[in-house]
Amino acid sequence: MKILKISPENFTESIATAVTILKNGGIVAHSTDTIWGLSADTGNEKAVARIHFLKKSDPTKKLLLNLPSKKYLDRIGAKLCRAHELVREFWPGNLSLLVRSRENPAAKIGVRLPDSKISNALARKFGAPLVTTSANLSGRKVARNATAVARIFPEIDLVLDDGTISKNVASTLVDVSAGGIRLVRAGELDFKKIQRTRARRS
Repeated sequence: MKILKISPENFTESIATAVTILKNGGIVAHSTDTIWGLSADTGNEKAVARIHFLKKSDPTKKLLLNLPSKKYLDRIGAKLCRAHELVREFWPGNLSLLVRSRENPAAKIGVRLPDSKISNALARKFGAPLVTTSANLSGRKVARNATAVARIFPEIDLVLDDGTISKNVASTLVDVSAGGIRLVRAGELDFKKIQRTRARRS
């Protein structure tokens, strides 16, 4: 494992290094606008399985996708009227959405566009969604900084250390796949604020 101190001076080079690792099937840890996360190539089944193995999490559990842009949502999601209302209001930010998959309308996918320079730069440079999940063993507290991530997950390939100490409050997750707005996981964004947005646009 490599720990790379990321700064404004080496930001572009550090992101490029991380993306090379991701494209080769590696796992990269980094801060987000909420908690520390582990990222991998969504299309690499071995890399995704490795994240589940390291976290000791359910391998059938679908992980959130960190999107390269707001527009990318139209490429992978179906029936997005309600989703777009919330995206306009809260993205980039601490809101995650469950939407219907365009490829398989019977399935749901979780998507996010964090208010995080590192997360967004990684996805944009990678050019496709990245699986991103909390940096913790299943059922345990999330690592709050780079040192803790490295201690819990010595087997991962790279930790991008920007000095962030996270608040350990995850993004709010809501399900908009059926047309309404249903709270799945309470988080940093107040659900009442989301509901008020819906009321204003109704």
